[in-house]
Amino acid sequence: MFKMWSAFHFLFILSPFIFTVIFQIAFRKLDQEKKRIAGLVLSVLAVVILLFRNGEIFVKSGYKLDPEIIPLQICHFANFVLLFAFWKKSDVLFALAFCLNLPAAFISIIFANSLENYTTLVSFRAQAYLWGHMLIVSITLWALLNDFIHITNKSLIKTLLFIGAIYLVAIPVDTIMEAITDKQANYFYALYPEEGTPLEWFYDISEPVKILGMTFRPLYLLLTALLGLVVVMVFYGFYLFYYFLKEKNVLKHEKMKPSVNA
Repeated sequence: MFKMWSAFHFLFILSPFIFTVIFQIAFRKLDQEKKRIAGLVLSVLAVVILLFRNGEIFVKSGYKLDPEIIPLQICHFANFVLLFAFWKKSDVLFALAFCLNLPAAFISIIFANSLENYTTLVSFRAQAYLWGHMLIVSITLWALLNDFIHITNKSLIKTLLFIGAIYLVAIPVDTIMEAITDKQANYFYALYPEEGTPLEWFYDISEPVKILGMTFRPLYLLLTALLGLVVVMVFYGFYLFYYFLKEKNVLKHEKMKPSVNA
């Protein structure tokens, strides 16, 4: 069984950085187009792992529709974000992967409490949690190191608008899924908080309203959206700092090169 803050958990926390180094070494001699294909293959692998996990849930639920098998949770959705980012060479999707999906996946690795609910880690669902979150973080970091991620003010604004649209759409989708399946649906945490996070406090201090058959908490949504905005802007800051250091290092090496006329 999985235990929080055990040696295995700390290894899990380090695993994305270990695999980023492995990817960097393994693909270092490839040109940029072949690296893009490598990123595409890794993203397909992550999607396949997710599909096996969802297939197991579908079978164990008696072949009934379950909200868990619809990949609209932030980290599940991230697998498809990376896949289409590499496929379409999309700055907006790469920005989404780095500024939102990466921190969400890494937080899920650090606070992996849900793994303690599994009696064994030998299942598609448990393994998907381990490998899925690790791949989201490591593939995104590898993409950053290999110059696939380019965030401009324009692409950042488009990314924020995209996130906002998905967040709002999640409310009716959650409501419909709960009505169809009679089970809790919580895509993008639009209706309920994640345990052990600040979202619980946002939820507790807000009151529900019912509009057009949808019950939600406006204050909770607003505070959660603001927290998400802070996370996105912080990671955008990390991106700018990374490229500042990278450009500074490049200029330093350029100055150290011997002059042709020397």
